[in-house]
Amino acid sequence: MKNRLTLSIWIITIIVLIISTLVKTPFYDKWWFVALLFVFAGVVLLGIFKRKLWKDIPVFGIHTSILLILLGGFLTFTTSESKSIHLIENEPVNDQLPFSVNLEKFDIVYYPGTMSHADYVSYVTLADNDGNILKEGKISMNNILKYKGFRFFNEDFDKDLKGCTLTVQHDPWGILFTYIGYIILSISMLVIFFKNITRKRMTKSGRSLIILFVMLMIGTMANAQELKTLPKDVAAELGDIYIYNGGRIAPMQTFAKDFSCKLYGKPTYKGYTSEQVLAGWMFYPTYWKGTERQQSKRDEVKHLVESFQTGAMTKIFPCQMPDGTVKWVSPNDNLPENLSEDEWIFIRKSISYLNELVVKQDYAKFSETLVKIKTYQKKNAVAADGTTSLQSDFRFKTEKIYNVWAKYNYIAYLSLFFGIVFFVLYCVFTAIGKQVPKSIANISLSINWIIFAFLTFLIILRWIVAGHIPLARSAETQHFMAWVSLLIAGIMALKKNGRVNTIATGLIVSGLMMLVSVMSSANPKITPLMPVLSSPLLGLHVAVIMVAYALLAFMLINGLAAVVVRLCNKNSLPEIERMADVSRNMLFPAVMCLVFGIMIGSVWANISWGNYWAWDPKETWSLITLMVYAIALHKNMAPGLQKPLNFHIFNILAFLFVLMTYFGVNLLGGMHAYGS
Repeated sequence: MKNRLTLSIWIITIIVLIISTLVKTPFYDKWWFVALLFVFAGVVLLGIFKRKLWKDIPVFGIHTSILLILLGGFLTFTTSESKSIHLIENEPVNDQLPFSVNLEKFDIVYYPGTMSHADYVSYVTLADNDGNILKEGKISMNNILKYKGFRFFNEDFDKDLKGCTLTVQHDPWGILFTYIGYIILSISMLVIFFKNITRKRMTKSGRSLIILFVMLMIGTMANAQELKTLPKDVAAELGDIYIYNGGRIAPMQTFAKDFSCKLYGKPTYKGYTSEQVLAGWMFYPTYWKGTERQQSKRDEVKHLVESFQTGAMTKIFPCQMPDGTVKWVSPNDNLPENLSEDEWIFIRKSISYLNELVVKQDYAKFSETLVKIKTYQKKNAVAADGTTSLQSDFRFKTEKIYNVWAKYNYIAYLSLFFGIVFFVLYCVFTAIGKQVPKSIANISLSINWIIFAFLTFLIILRWIVAGHIPLARSAETQHFMAWVSLLIAGIMALKKNGRVNTIATGLIVSGLMMLVSVMSSANPKITPLMPVLSSPLLGLHVAVIMVAYALLAFMLINGLAAVVVRLCNKNSLPEIERMADVSRNMLFPAVMCLVFGIMIGSVWANISWGNYWAWDPKETWSLITLMVYAIALHKNMAPGLQKPLNFHIFNILAFLFVLMTYFGVNLLGGMHAYGS
């Protein structure tokens, strides 16, 4: 009876949370929702006493931490204070605070040589009623100002940059109890995690999996002949100059690749390289007009072509402005008055001169002119303070290498093809009661490591080019999840029994994730990070969550394989039980990674905008997913899941919540839209 009550309250809470994300007016602040959380806490407390959990300290710690986190949330709900104050430079504001706040200066920090915002900085002074300075500080993204329990965050700024709006928050008790709960929960789960390593009944593959997570958490209609463009080698030289695009300075090659993907859905067209496509539109537009795809995003493509043909997009000339900064302009832009006559002529006439050389097919002088343009770029990209907006030569060359080798669509198709082949072979051999031949198992493992190595190579290249860990955008997280899936498969395949099934699962998960990234963006752009994303917690938060999703995806494919094997062979219970053991070895690490990922995101949110939990759809569905999979960890609450086939079916159905958390919530909006 007690177990049924616990499971009922658990499921009711999950259902209420699901409904709350779908209605237009969420009810998180309603008395009955708070009452439901109290009932949930009561069930947890009852379980502690009924099962005498204090005899198992780590398990006791997990359940106690849940109560502390709920208590922290309740204290924040009932006792915290939050208000917005508008500040204007040198006009102190009290606004019912025990001190005055004065804005000394507000400033926007830009990425060098661009107009992309890197940070927002407010320099403020806190003073008492007598004017005595209590504290001076700088408020920026991921850098809050604290004073005697008060916390200050940037909220908005005035257009004239002479004022800003700050959020002032006072919540000492709610944050305290919540963070204590986080600490106890983290320690308790880690104790269980490492305890499982030393258990004698842990399989070799299970131990390998545990060790893996320790490592992961420490760290085409016209014929081609009818189109005119530059020769391939000459077009490649065009791709070697710099251009301001997407809020950063990049090789023209990158711009050419993005341009081609927008027009044709892929980086090449009819055998022409990206640079040749760009050169064709630049120097022979009448020949190329009408070749762009018309079936989708017609207005966007039309605008892109028009912007390019007017020269508005070819911002390849850096100009030093009167204030000492550098601005990148196109030949048709308004040029600064402080330019010399020679510079003015060079900027205005260079592209026209290149056109003349193309008509004459004087490619030697064409190349010489490109060299002069790049020399001009390197000389004039340096601001008065000595900073440059240009990449280092190493990063520039690395980006060009990345553009050549980033063939995620081919990798996805290859991974999916081999994954499905090995999956079918595994099911066939298991259904007839035979082991998969060792030769096939070895081939599958080799293919897994080859694709893994190539994907590692691409991730490293992108990391170098971006200057930060590539986990800020959806395509990047999908690439990382694909990488993790192959790594897990390779480690798990150390146990020869079931090697082909494990490899097949890893290849399918990896291929699907890369295919999703290809469908969402043929070539995900590398752009400067939004200020709020410039935090070391970003990479950790996303990486841990992606590890969890990769594990859960493994459990999904493993469950599907088990169901197929069962349908094909009624005497396959031992094999199904073995597959269930593999999934159970993955369950706790997956849930632990979900917990850690949510907590890291919570701390990051609290540091960035002063709210560790905002009931955002992504946050709520992450919690829902966690609660769903946590059911399988409680043997007493859901004894039916101890049956192997039931457990596999549960994993198949539960993964629908992962899909909703990762993809579905994008339809619901919320603050996590910036990561897409």
